[in-house]
Amino acid sequence: MQKKLRITVEGKVYDVLVEDLSDNGLGLPAAYPSIAGTGVPSFVAAAPMAAPPPAAAAPAVAGAGDEISPLAGMVESLAVSVGQKVAEGDKIAVIEAMKMKTPIMARHSGTVTNIAVTAGQAVEAGHVLMTIG
Repeated sequence: MQKKLRITVEGKVYDVLVEDLSDNGLGLPAAYPSIAGTGVPSFVAAAPMAAPPPAAAAPAVAGAGDEISPLAGMVESLAVSVGQKVAEGDKIAVIEAMKMKTPIMARHSGTVTNIAVTAGQAVEAGHVLMTIG
């Protein structure tokens, strides 16, 4: 299939006739003139498009007593265990993001009733880390 195109290069207008070789009926790649100026045509084959990665699951809605991650990263360590009493401001976990370690502090006092993550686990901002009741 041929198409007539107008191309402007550095203010000069050129009318050109272009032949589309991408679908030549033979399943062969399209041939293009040599970029190096050798006169030998270059061949370009289109790579198949990869499927997009699956969307990350939305973080669970935090309930009363849930401590959530304020940023996306990797849980580097947990400083508490189930049944442990914590006071507001105590360090409960460390999250690493972009080689920076961010301590996560308890927002309120209570007893750790559930830990929803493990060290080495990736988390998104808003992800429930644990529950303090």
